[in-house]
Amino acid sequence: MVITGIDGTSFSVLTPCGETATLRDGSPIHDVDVVIDPGHGGPIDTGAVAPTGLAEKDLNLDVSFAVSELLTARGLSVLLTRTGDYPIPIVVRAEYADRVGARALVSIHHNAPVAPASDIPGIEIFVQSESSESRRLGGLLYESTMEALGRFDVDWDRAPDAGVMTVINPEGLDAYGMIRRPETVSALIELGYLANRAEAELYQRPEYVPTAARAVADAVLAFLQTNQPGSGFVKGRVFRPGRGVGRDQCIEPDLELSLYPNVIGVEVGGQGSDTYSFDVTISSGYDSAERYADGIRIIGDDGRVYADLELIHDHAAEQPFTRSLSDVVIPPEIRRVTVEARDLRYGWGGETVSVELP
Repeated sequence: MVITGIDGTSFSVLTPCGETATLRDGSPIHDVDVVIDPGHGGPIDTGAVAPTGLAEKDLNLDVSFAVSELLTARGLSVLLTRTGDYPIPIVVRAEYADRVGARALVSIHHNAPVAPASDIPGIEIFVQSESSESRRLGGLLYESTMEALGRFDVDWDRAPDAGVMTVINPEGLDAYGMIRRPETVSALIELGYLANRAEAELYQRPEYVPTAARAVADAVLAFLQTNQPGSGFVKGRVFRPGRGVGRDQCIEPDLELSLYPNVIGVEVGGQGSDTYSFDVTISSGYDSAERYADGIRIIGDDGRVYADLELIHDHAAEQPFTRSLSDVVIPPEIRRVTVEARDLRYGWGGETVSVELP
């Protein structure tokens, strides 16, 4: 959430639904360089849904988390417009970016419609019609992601006019709210087609998220640190998209409770060559049958998820609680991992623990 004022130890914040609220604790983030926007979110705004059942809102969030981790590791300050599975109106996402004075905003998406078959990825990037810097950001995103994803052997889908473009509505304005509303230099990237089963299966492979995230992160760094112009520019479209989630459909996260469970301890054991066990201790004081910590995952320092465990019931009677993951195979070049926990309502977040492998 974006801070709008400070009164002693209390923070006035702009909530995900665009209201003002007061928080009494938290860790402020200053001087944000980049805002990453995981498209969609919440029970209504799922985005595209693949034939495999994969929801775009979840995939966008996974890629965004990985991008954030990579950029943070390279010394940048990053803000995610959402960090869990809840809706947030476009106008609020845009205001977040503008209020923190970000140098760039990248909105992460995966496309819905069916497009013709192709031997190259159908990446589309939408940019601000009045901003040469937005065009440059889009061109660098296109170059980097096309090169990275093009290495996968997949039966891609691609629109005939795919590339870096403006999309204008019949009134002559940028059609997409995440492009039209922010004053921040912005680009929206559609990394591929969830409606295409072959691509949906790729997106569920463990190597996809770190590959896509590294390509996006590399492009953002090139935008901030070089004058490279990018490429892939095509003639724009005229189009009127459907209305997104408005404030009337927004569901505020509960600010009086922790949004996420916290990982408070991790013990790692070796089970053989490149195989490990993890005893993970989690604290989630709000645990109940309606809402509880429902997952654990192990992420390598390369951004790849090496193990995850679904928790199928609440732990209200055993706080904090410990669960184990065994037979986790991690390549020898990975020497450090981060352990995260997931909330049933809001997704991944909260305090994490990073450990060196024995």
